[in-house]
Amino acid sequence: MSPKTSSENIVHTHRLDAHNTTILFGWVTGIPEIIYIGARLDDGMDVEMFARSRARPLGHATMDEHAPVSMQPEIGAGFMGHPGLVANRVDSDKPGWAGIFEWVETAETDDGVTFICRDDHRELRLDITVTLCRKSGVAVMKSRLTNEGADDCMVDWMSAPVIPVPQHLSEYLHFHGRWTAEFAIDRRTVPMGLVKSENRRGRTSHEAFPGTIMLAPTTDEESGRCLGVHMGWSGNHRMVLERMTTGECQLQMGVLHFSREGMLPAGRALETPEIHVATSDVGLNDLSQRFHRHVRENILKLPDAKKPRPVTVNTWEAIYFDHNIDALKELADAAAKVGGERFVLDDGWFVGRNDDTTSLGDWTPDPQKYPDGLHPIVDYVVDEKGMEFGLWVEPEMVNPDSQLYRDHPDWVLAVDPYPRHLGRNQLVLDLTNPEVFEYLYTVIGDLLKTYRTAYLKWDMNRDLVLPGDRTGLPAVHRQTTALYALLDRLREGFPNVEIESCASGGGRVDYEILKRTHRFWTSDSNDAVERTRIQHGFTHFLPPEVMGSHVGPAWCHTSGRGFHPDFRALVASYGHMGLELDLRKVSDEEFALFAAAVERYKADRDLWHSGDYHRITTVDADLLGACVVDAEQRSARIVMMQIDRPRSIVPPTIQVPGLNPNRRYKVELQTENKVAMHGSRKFRNRLMDGRLELTGAVLMSAGVQLPVLYAQTGVALALEAIDD
Repeated sequence: MSPKTSSENIVHTHRLDAHNTTILFGWVTGIPEIIYIGARLDDGMDVEMFARSRARPLGHATMDEHAPVSMQPEIGAGFMGHPGLVANRVDSDKPGWAGIFEWVETAETDDGVTFICRDDHRELRLDITVTLCRKSGVAVMKSRLTNEGADDCMVDWMSAPVIPVPQHLSEYLHFHGRWTAEFAIDRRTVPMGLVKSENRRGRTSHEAFPGTIMLAPTTDEESGRCLGVHMGWSGNHRMVLERMTTGECQLQMGVLHFSREGMLPAGRALETPEIHVATSDVGLNDLSQRFHRHVRENILKLPDAKKPRPVTVNTWEAIYFDHNIDALKELADAAAKVGGERFVLDDGWFVGRNDDTTSLGDWTPDPQKYPDGLHPIVDYVVDEKGMEFGLWVEPEMVNPDSQLYRDHPDWVLAVDPYPRHLGRNQLVLDLTNPEVFEYLYTVIGDLLKTYRTAYLKWDMNRDLVLPGDRTGLPAVHRQTTALYALLDRLREGFPNVEIESCASGGGRVDYEILKRTHRFWTSDSNDAVERTRIQHGFTHFLPPEVMGSHVGPAWCHTSGRGFHPDFRALVASYGHMGLELDLRKVSDEEFALFAAAVERYKADRDLWHSGDYHRITTVDADLLGACVVDAEQRSARIVMMQIDRPRSIVPPTIQVPGLNPNRRYKVELQTENKVAMHGSRKFRNRLMDGRLELTGAVLMSAGVQLPVLYAQTGVALALEAIDD
């Protein structure tokens, strides 16, 4: 029987609406397809007529029925592109490798829908769930495959619900990177054929962030159509982007399974990670703002949502492994004096840990460094200095030179008898082993119970190589879900503790890990130029309040470059600000500058962490900026960073996005004027004396003239409405 899937035959439709988004589904008897996703359509629109208007002609030398890009395109339905599901029955006389799902029913909820489909011949059930956030307009989608047969089914590939990409979105943003250079972006044309991105590192990875943005050739930050998709998953993954000869384009995302990881026993179900989908007709910044609202509304769950994001002082680049209680108290003195609100004791505090070759897994304080445990430093930080105490841990790892490994060499992921490859002198504990899971919950829980710890910096510094469980089977998928379960249990037991997700910096950044954590260590690089680029890429999907941004030392140890203190402070000031340098050794002038930057951050953080965020790009690719505007369009803040030599002697004017065109705003420099005075021989602009007042319409269209900026300098601006 030929499947009736052509849009001209559509007899079933379903519609989801948010205040700014509409999704339309259509189908005949098979798996529904998304026939529209975009700006909100008229409520009275004839959906059936719309579906029929999209009926595609049949070209010559084609099948007699068009197989559409359904939410799970099928080989059995005649789909000639990359299928959404590749599965095979094991040891069965039933059809195994290909088939056709039939729609059974539609189950509605307040904010979404589940489409239930079955392939009775293969005894498989497919549930496709779509929810639409009413506030942000972001859709969350996932697929669930249930084996209703009596024998096993091997799933080699299963995409989350497949997104049909409109043909006018002929370009895409490819997010890639490496350690200390995360969230790099290439803008590419979608080629004919198939583009595949894969990650086999066992964590989200620095190299292949699981997200992309489709856009039109004319789309920029403030105008044009675009569609963004991110998959919330912290393990191996695959993304498929395919433009077919039919003119259609599809986007698939799913878990990349190692051999036998996709085995689906009888009666069991396999569920894809959630994908998060947003669209915009007015540019990339509006798209990002929708993702940011979605994160704030549905993903990020802070212990106290009303609490400002505290200034974090971390000890790593101040002392490394050289822990000394008197030196730490001096550092805490300086941290409190500069305005720090959270003091984090980084690597090197536990028994025998004098470098990175030893002791991971032995989570008790080093008696040589801390003869009285951590109580003296915790008490000093909390009681004497009024700051929160935080602690660095790397629970998923173990050094071969540790008591834990000597006692339990069988607790690591490995495939014996092959070599146990080291990364940063460490191996990975097998979280799928219940004994390991309980051990980690107990030791981390004991630390939280024993010491007044408000914050964990949860690190993960090694890719998963030969990740076999106790039986030798690959365990990346189960390792990832076990990590989620461990974090969930710790969150339940210690609901007031905040957790930072760190994986050699930004190696584990995604929405699913963010459901269980509260902040990302965006990169191990505190190089202010690299950080500017990294933060520019990061904010496409994530809001600034989860973007850990620290002032590093004058000389960056990951890049070998040095920067002026004012530039380092400026780059750190618009995320979740912190300091990670030896504050005892900076000059009085530098210390005063950092203290002023911290004070400015505290004054502005509520705005940065709740308002509409805009990236600012200019004709000079090395002049980048960030802007935030509050919901009432009364206040705005801008930071502009000249990360390399300017292209022109006089910098371009900066159009300020998102203002109320009918309001009048006062524009002031927040940072010291000496940078402008040094770079500009004369600058008689009223910006310099705080008397610049312009309407929102003028600021958005004509903009603000900046002073001359040297390389690795910048300015911060404040805008306040002065009338109604």
